[in-house]
Amino acid sequence: MFYNNKNKSRKNFFICFILSVFIMGSFSYVNINKTNLFSKDKVQEAAKFSSKIEIKNKKNPNKKVSKASILAVGDIMVYNSQLNAQYNASTKSYDFKNNFKYVKKYIEKADYSMANLETTLTGNDIYKYSSYPKFNSPDELADALKYAGFDLISTANNHAYDKGDLSIKNTLYTLKKNNLDVIGTRQNYKDKKFIIKKINNINIGITSFTFGEIKNDNLYLNDSQVSNNYKNKINIFNDNNVDSAFESINSTLNKMSDADLKVVYLHWGNKYHLNENDFQQQLSQKLCNAGIDIIIGSHPHVIQPVTTIKSSDNNHETIVAYSLGNFLSNQRREDFSMYDEDGLIINIDISKNHKDNKTTITKVCCIPTWLNKYYNNQTSKYIFEIIPLDKTFDLNKASHLDKNKAKKSYEHTSSQIKTSDLISISKNPFK
Repeated sequence: MFYNNKNKSRKNFFICFILSVFIMGSFSYVNINKTNLFSKDKVQEAAKFSSKIEIKNKKNPNKKVSKASILAVGDIMVYNSQLNAQYNASTKSYDFKNNFKYVKKYIEKADYSMANLETTLTGNDIYKYSSYPKFNSPDELADALKYAGFDLISTANNHAYDKGDLSIKNTLYTLKKNNLDVIGTRQNYKDKKFIIKKINNINIGITSFTFGEIKNDNLYLNDSQVSNNYKNKINIFNDNNVDSAFESINSTLNKMSDADLKVVYLHWGNKYHLNENDFQQQLSQKLCNAGIDIIIGSHPHVIQPVTTIKSSDNNHETIVAYSLGNFLSNQRREDFSMYDEDGLIINIDISKNHKDNKTTITKVCCIPTWLNKYYNNQTSKYIFEIIPLDKTFDLNKASHLDKNKAKKSYEHTSSQIKTSDLISISKNPFK
């Protein structure tokens, strides 16, 4: 019995030993593989994290490339018929907002929008509201410009001094009160002749200049002698001498060294001429050679060519819009020129590569406009509406629109645009 029990015990011991070894081995195997699995997970997780970093970098808010768009239009003027049309007798006030209702979305869409104000906002206390030849418009016009989406107003033009010193002072005050940037005139001599606006991480430098008549060290605008107090507070060039004009403008451009891109509004050219004159060509070339990026023209009241020019050494290219025509006015074909109802919105896309600090113009889109004017029998007043001649705009929305005149306007304006890989015109809405 004893012997048998001993053998049985030995057998049981042996079986237990074998089982123990097996269990311990299995447990070790599981642990080994568990460790390997954790390692794999860690690698996978690290890979996922790294991938997330890469994706984040691709959408980097620190911006390897920044983009912005700027928009410009031509002359904004107010004649007597417009004063009558926009006056509300019950409130004894003016409202110009309806003039812009169809173009508002285009102006607002751009990151920064600009216009030339070819009238003064002098007030109605000392001087009455007036039209050509000495303009003075209601302050409500500034309200409408802000409502339309404009950010900057150029005040350097031949009508800037139509009502004397007060026209400069009050116009500046009224525009700035509406949170509009202003270039071209200034209240204090020491104020800069330019503005540098940071738009989406791109520094855009903008200035504006107008032609002026200089006689015996006296300055004249629209046949009015500018007082000594203000003659150095208006950005002016002498249009009798290209070299002198260039030096006046370039001295300001040289101070815009922090700008990634430089824009200048120039009030120049011959009224109602469909092509630029020699002075405009020569001055543009000099400015291009000096590195200006964009030239926006006003004063002719008709569309002049939109094109590109190259510097003499072929190392620089400049966008030149010799004249954007009338944006808002009562100049009609029956009274002035066949084409002074035509205007142009020019939208310019800009890109800055922060890696090499290079800023380029990537696209220039031109949108023709036509000023629709019709008589409202209910109000016994004329209605003025700026119509965008663009495929994306439903022309049927515009009341009493003479589509034949609008079509001719589009066709003429499009003929003035020198289209290229860079410059385009909005699709014909009449097709």
